[in-house]
Amino acid sequence: EGQVDNSKTTFKFRFDGILPMQVTQKDVFERVAKPVIDDVLRGINGTIFAYGQTGSGKTFTITGGAERYDDRGLIPRTI
Repeated sequence: EGQVDNSKTTFKFRFDGILPMQVTQKDVFERVAKPVIDDVLRGINGTIFAYGQTGSGKTFTITGGAERYDDRGLIPRTI
């Protein structure tokens, strides 16, 4: 009694889409953020949540890089 059974060895996940490694920040914005932003501007709540392994690019995707204008992330493109 009171023990947790974490023995599940198979998991199933559903994805709305997968972006390739060569995807640009602009492409990510158009596919992921723009539909959410359009809904927000129509009064519908929206959230974009970046989740993943350390070093996988979450911060870069959300805020972007400082070196090149094309590397702007989702937040600067939204503003």
